[in-house]
Amino acid sequence: MTGLSCLSFSACHASIDVLERLSYAREELASRLTTLRISSRARAVVVLSTCQRTEVYATWPGEPDDPALLAALALDRGISSRVLGPATRTYRGEAAARHLLRVASGLESFVLGESEIAGQVRAAADISRAAGAGDVELERLMDAAISASRKRLRRTSILAATRSVAGLAVDTVAVSSGGTLTGRRLLVVGAGQVASVVVARAVERQAVVTVCNRTRRHAQRFVAVGATVVDIADLADCLAACDIAILATTAPRPLVDVTVLRSARVADAGPLTLVDLSMPRNVDPGVRALPRVRLIDLANLRSDGTTGAADLVHDLAAAEEIVETELRRYLRWLAGRSAAAEVCRMRSDAEGIAREELARIAGELPAEVRSAVERVLLKTVHRLVHKPTMELRAAAEANNDMLVGVLAGLFDAKAPSSLA
Repeated sequence: MTGLSCLSFSACHASIDVLERLSYAREELASRLTTLRISSRARAVVVLSTCQRTEVYATWPGEPDDPALLAALALDRGISSRVLGPATRTYRGEAAARHLLRVASGLESFVLGESEIAGQVRAAADISRAAGAGDVELERLMDAAISASRKRLRRTSILAATRSVAGLAVDTVAVSSGGTLTGRRLLVVGAGQVASVVVARAVERQAVVTVCNRTRRHAQRFVAVGATVVDIADLADCLAACDIAILATTAPRPLVDVTVLRSARVADAGPLTLVDLSMPRNVDPGVRALPRVRLIDLANLRSDGTTGAADLVHDLAAAEEIVETELRRYLRWLAGRSAAAEVCRMRSDAEGIAREELARIAGELPAEVRSAVERVLLKTVHRLVHKPTMELRAAAEANNDMLVGVLAGLFDAKAPSSLA
């Protein structure tokens, strides 16, 4: 069984310095893939490198060797493995395949549902193929990821829904602030297209807007419309000073919780409204227990009858189902491929037994009679091995290697018998 592994470095859990040093320019990537493959002893390697992430997907003939892959990457980019280790998220097997499909579908992006990532995945697959660094299983997985992204784009409108929700979120907090945001201190966490809608609508309503983002240069465009831009390191200070905070990132864990708010805001601070437009959540629901803190999330917007929020929840569920369907299809193909050699072995052994018996009993028969007997005999053998073949393939899909081995050796006349 082929081993699949993924080393993921994204802006959610790696510093900007690390991401910059890991980044590969498209023109250099082809020449580096061979080095990575040889250094890690992997059978195939694909590197996905964007402004927000660098991910290395690799296959091995047996078990994945993640430490070797990490060491090869560290050596290639001139970074210590001790530095890379804490910033790495590792996925194996089915989890690695699912992660790639989610990435390609925009479900792991800072801008939820972005379409650009699909083209970047396709480019990574093409570069690996052209460089001779891929194999059929990794190429098939990349094709499955691209297929998932296409279907997600055709069947859902996640990006449009998030834009709608962003505008409605600003309108909602304006209503709760007496119908106006003039002079209100509004913090936006994130710098994607959702944040763009929030900033534009809030500035239009004359709020005092601050944008806080992990990569400051990605948020600099908001200065032109009158917003102040700060680093994510200043989040606590921003929370201490704002009246409203709207969060829209894909951070893997909450950025704001009870501890953060208690530390950031003094006891007599004014009321704070938090709006969480993120999946997964950027704000721990436990903050609702704090005095003078109001939390509005997608569930609240949906229950209030907000069409955009309801559409977003529906589209996210549809996108997740697309990913799981494509993943199941890939895993079935993979299981069938891994079973193919064992099926051939079983059928070959059965046919060999039949031919041995034919040679023993029909040696003196005329050639045309012998040929007819052989056809009938082999047809009977094929009927007999049909059911074991189906069972072997099912065992391969279930990753039952022991049963696969037993069935594959069912007609091996040379195997030692357990019967006395």
